Amino acid sequence: MITDPLVLAGISFTLFFILLFSGVKIGIALAMAGSIGFFLYRGDSGLISLIPFRTLDNFVLTCLPFFILMGELLILGGSTERLFQGVSKLINWLPGGLLHTNIITCAMFAAISGSSPATAATIGTVSIPSLKKRNYDDKMILGSLTCGGTLGILIPPSVNLIVYGMLAEVSIGRLFAAGMMPGILLSGIFMAYIIYSTIKNPNIAPRESNSSIKEIIYCFKDILPIFLLILIVLGGIFGGVMTPTEAAAVGVIISLLLVFIFKKFTWLLFKEALLRTLRTTCMILLIVVGSSMLASFFAMAGVPKTVTEMIVNSGVSKYSILWGICIIYLFLGCFIDPVSIIVLTASTVLPIIKLMGFDMVWFGVIYVITAEIGMVTPPMGMNLFVIKGISNESISKIVQGSLPFLILMIFCLVILVYFPLISLWLPNLFFGVLIP
Repeated sequence: MITDPLVLAGISFTLFFILLFSGVKIGIALAMAGSIGFFLYRGDSGLISLIPFRTLDNFVLTCLPFFILMGELLILGGSTERLFQGVSKLINWLPGGLLHTNIITCAMFAAISGSSPATAATIGTVSIPSLKKRNYDDKMILGSLTCGGTLGILIPPSVNLIVYGMLAEVSIGRLFAAGMMPGILLSGIFMAYIIYSTIKNPNIAPRESNSSIKEIIYCFKDILPIFLLILIVLGGIFGGVMTPTEAAAVGVIISLLLVFIFKKFTWLLFKEALLRTLRTTCMILLIVVGSSMLASFFAMAGVPKTVTEMIVNSGVSKYSILWGICIIYLFLGCFIDPVSIIVLTASTVLPIIKLMGFDMVWFGVIYVITAEIGMVTPPMGMNLFVIKGISNESISKIVQGSLPFLILMIFCLVILVYFPLISLWLPNLFFGVLIP
């Protein structure tokens, strides 16, 4: 048996990455690394069978499939196309024209999807043909969609924030509120860059004709249903009227009503939405269970305690430690998805964050921003490949278009690190100030 915590952690991580790069599914790779770790530490892995039930027996996770189903119903029901058309009529007068539609539609769709790749793929499918036909700059189209899609894991309801809330034992409502202002800030920064670029180089975007008063009025029939859905779901949570699970269930009912109202409902559509929800939920929960196995092994072997003591006794400032964690998250984000990152590192990182006196709600937003950056960073940024799949453009072209937006995301991360009130203002307003 091996008892040194750092040696055990090194062996487990090495095994995990070997399995991952061998093509093993990430949830299974995590579970195998944890099981083998238990065997090396205890001489058997009998305790491993108790972990899945203990992990999944959590009320917080019940809202996960509801939020996913809500997004799937709206995607399959054609709400994306209506939302894109409505927003484009409303803001086409801005310098940059329909490029702003990419950002705003991604931000709004993020609030019903909760998934970054789903947001990028869904909006991109509608946006790319339309903007290319109008002779918008290809790199700006691809960059705005790739990075705009990352708003899907920041603006609530976010799958990542739900999983983080479960692990950090933090209110999901507070986390959802904390994601709002950073999401709006990042959207605003993206739009400001598009305006600046278009004024500097008018060839990036053609000048769109202004919409008539009649067109502007009619566009609200496409935007208002989604806006009201967001208002009811998030308003119910922030107002304390509904728990996240209740709000998610109400969201599913409203989404289903919208599909009926738009005359898109078929039993085939409903079946497909349920199947897609089942696949996504099972994928996420498999990752959560696998990561919990590895995290449980780390906890038993004393890895978090050893690492925490090493870092605390190193004499390094708390912000240096925070930036070190962010860099690790950025690196991991190039290879594995955000849910896996937080579940994999929670047992080690969260105690350090608590010990350093950082706000756990605020750190949830920091984690999500770093995960967003990882999703658009080569070589394995997930959103890069999503956009490649729907645009048939080269990865190098997508990376070039994404690079300015990526720099802006890092700039936004710096702002949020040193000005935590941006994230905490809304949670404090809706739920009161937490006393440490």
